[in-house]
Amino acid sequence: MSKMMNIDITMYGIAEVLNWCHDRNKGRVPGVDTAGFKKMQELLAQKPQSGDYFTLDQFWKKKVSLPLTEDEVATIDRCLYDIPNFDNEPLPQIRHKFWPQETAAH
Repeated sequence: MSKMMNIDITMYGIAEVLNWCHDRNKGRVPGVDTAGFKKMQELLAQKPQSGDYFTLDQFWKKKVSLPLTEDEVATIDRCLYDIPNFDNEPLPQIRHKFWPQETAAH
């Protein structure tokens, strides 16, 4: 089993990840039907239905900590870095969250 990682991300970031990994590239990228992706979909489903700007702004800025496996993080990383360039699209801004962590050299 892969090691679990906690990723701190905003709801807007979750929407970006789901857009790039699930909606746009579901046929090209395997592994987007795991528990981590289902959890992101559940969180995004809590979006307020009102058109109140303040409520929506608070929702999109809300931070959550998602437990994701290393495989899920690698899949997200692949979606955000590799796949958009197939369509000549600019890379999404959320990609910095999933850069590999630097190991501290002492």
